[in-house]
Amino acid sequence: MRVSRVNEVVIGILAVLIGLVACLAGYVVFRLVLPILGFLVGLGLGAQLAATLFDQPYLGSPLSWIVAVAVGLVVATIAFIWWYVSVALTIAGLGYAIGYGAAQGLDTGDSTAFIAGVAVAVVFALIALLLRVPIGVVIVVTAFWGASALIGGVLILVNRIEPGQLRNGTVDVVIDGSPLLLGVWIALGIVGVLVQWFTTSRGERPLAEEPVV
Repeated sequence: MRVSRVNEVVIGILAVLIGLVACLAGYVVFRLVLPILGFLVGLGLGAQLAATLFDQPYLGSPLSWIVAVAVGLVVATIAFIWWYVSVALTIAGLGYAIGYGAAQGLDTGDSTAFIAGVAVAVVFALIALLLRVPIGVVIVVTAFWGASALIGGVLILVNRIEPGQLRNGTVDVVIDGSPLLLGVWIALGIVGVLVQWFTTSRGERPLAEEPVV
């Protein structure tokens, strides 16, 4: 069942805005509004959960939105209360989207893609915890995740893909689309990394430090 065009436009615009913010200012967003970023990651995971368990269109039905918002609120709450855990979970969520989407783009089955997503999520979470989330890790992950969300939003707006394909982090669309699309994704990711790196203060403290309340 295809989501209505109005809903597609709304989702496309949101994806573009979220992608731009994550790609060009992901580190700042990560530092200042981690609960919001956690909610967005949880929203995507919840929508995918609803699509998988209840056979609902991705953010295309009331039930899908209810599940997505509920999971988003849970992740946001964790992000607000437990700083260390929230950092690892948010990085892991972004890693899952990248891993799952990449596997789908390489034409693997859903089970293999799920395993790939979980594997990348675990690796990202361990890196975040063991290395105390150095600036570089956050910048690279948010820049390339934001680039894929941005591309996905544009493709939805021009009616090239359906919102349901965002559940894979749009990485599968990039890899399976065309060499040009893959090049655009890599270029946007690199630009995002450079913009974030040169606009980030060198004196920033490690992200894994618990903020002073």
